[in-house]
Amino acid sequence: MRKINLKDVFIPTISLFIICLLMTAALAVTNSITSTKIAENEAQTQQESMTVVCPKAVSFEEISDTVFKGLDANGNVVGYAISTVANGYGGQVKVMTGISDGEIINIDVYYNDDETPGLGKNTSNESFTSQFSGLLASEMIVVDKDYSGKGPKVDAVTSSTISSRAVVAAVNEATEIYNKEIAGGEQ
Repeated sequence: MRKINLKDVFIPTISLFIICLLMTAALAVTNSITSTKIAENEAQTQQESMTVVCPKAVSFEEISDTVFKGLDANGNVVGYAISTVANGYGGQVKVMTGISDGEIINIDVYYNDDETPGLGKNTSNESFTSQFSGLLASEMIVVDKDYSGKGPKVDAVTSSTISSRAVVAAVNEATEIYNKEIAGGEQ
């Protein structure tokens, strides 16, 4: 039986500690360098999404972290862009909903990267999102598979009911925010 030498244990332990320390430092530096760019990209994506859902707006005024007032060139309110998040099949689904005078202008699924390609990711296609235009913000929207004969319904993306339900949930949350925070005390 071989006797364990302190040197045989100490040197690999210190070496492993130094390697872990260097890797942690490298990750921290990388994170600090990229976090600003990631935040800028997310802000730009959100801004582009607001323009999609409120096409008559030339500028947006932030009301809260998730609610933006769309203004025309004269400063008149032309709609509201409301950002909401729901859990889809693979992760978060972020939806921007444009509402004006109690009616949905348009929606934009601006993040569904965790959804299945060719299935759940299709919730960002115009063939799906266009179904929401013109629906009233005062009514609860449902996916056709859940339809009970009451309120408006949208057709789910084929083989992607969970992702479709996530988008509908996010839109319903946006209409709820609109009805409570905006329509009730028009800002």
